[in-house]
Amino acid sequence: MEVGTDNRGLSSSRQFVYINTKVRYRLYSLFATLYVFLSGFVFIEPGPSDILFILFLPLLLVNFSTAREIILSFLSIIIPMAISSFTGYVLPGLFNMRFLFIDTYLFTFFFVVSSFNGTIRAKPLSKKLFHSIMKAWILAGSLNILAGLFGYVTGGKNFLGTNIFFGVRLKGFFKDPNVLGPFLVPPAAYFMKLYIEKDSRKLLNIIGFLFFSLGVLLSFSRAAWLNYATTFFLLFIALSRSLKEIFRVLLVIMISVSLLFIFLNLQVSTDIFGFNILEVMFSRLGLQSYDEGRFSAQSQFANILSSTSVIFGTGPGNYEIFAGMATHSLFARYIGERGFFGLILFIFFFYVIFYKSARSSYRTFLIPVIIGQLVNSIFIDTLHWRHLWLLFSLVFM
Repeated sequence: MEVGTDNRGLSSSRQFVYINTKVRYRLYSLFATLYVFLSGFVFIEPGPSDILFILFLPLLLVNFSTAREIILSFLSIIIPMAISSFTGYVLPGLFNMRFLFIDTYLFTFFFVVSSFNGTIRAKPLSKKLFHSIMKAWILAGSLNILAGLFGYVTGGKNFLGTNIFFGVRLKGFFKDPNVLGPFLVPPAAYFMKLYIEKDSRKLLNIIGFLFFSLGVLLSFSRAAWLNYATTFFLLFIALSRSLKEIFRVLLVIMISVSLLFIFLNLQVSTDIFGFNILEVMFSRLGLQSYDEGRFSAQSQFANILSSTSVIFGTGPGNYEIFAGMATHSLFARYIGERGFFGLILFIFFFYVIFYKSARSSYRTFLIPVIIGQLVNSIFIDTLHWRHLWLLFSLVFM
């Protein structure tokens, strides 16, 4: 889909192909931006973005083309899923149709979207699409944060009929604050990258960065905070040639954090929803009462493999049957459900992702953001996060 080629002097048949290509690009651009925006609203299943993908899929498959590295990366995740589903059914007699469908859907989404991203050869169009995607991401994230701020001010936990808080923790239009927090990290990084690299709109970019940083903070998700710290540490390294701007950013962050703590100290007697914000913030920095159960569940992958198949695992969605609770770790879940065969191919999958991201025009953004999400994934099960698979697909642009 080499969009952007001059059509003067083409034959009528080639002219028809050219026009069709432009239409397909516009349809895909519309789909991609709408999907990213709707992926910020996942309080029901299937989410609006999932329905959108299913509706657009027939159109996206017309004259479909892909690349070898995309096929290999897709096979490296779909084959272990299929084999583990079979062995999980044969050995322990477990078969989870719901999670088999969810995994298939997300892997298919990754394959189709990566293929489209990889076929956009014209750099101006690729750049335009990337920035359109990020603007849609910013809009979705902003609505989540604004709804939360409205709730804090008015004292209402519901917004348009949706409960947007978990206690005092902002979860927005997601089911869990541990998902909202990481969803807000890429827009914060995007604003920071623009601030460091561009001369214009400095004030707007720094305001956008601080706004999304506040959203991450209000999720009170320790994994999201670690995700945020990892992302910006690596982003500053990637953009280290702009040391002057980075020092300015660090100064702004220090001043903003200081003002925040001064404000919270002045409001120490003020509770929100029966919680003291400052106390919640400091309490979230330590171990929680439920962490022991989470660590125990994560360590169950060894027992799961010994009870089913060390090589192929127990199959999609079956980890919780053995552990008794959610794993809260992508990697523990993946090993338990796919076995060591799946783990080896998962490593290959990440090799392709980072190989392509290192050669992407957006590598200074994508590499820090993806690594931040993967660090997050050590403590949170992110396998079914739509925005994670979207980030993986962007490396092929």
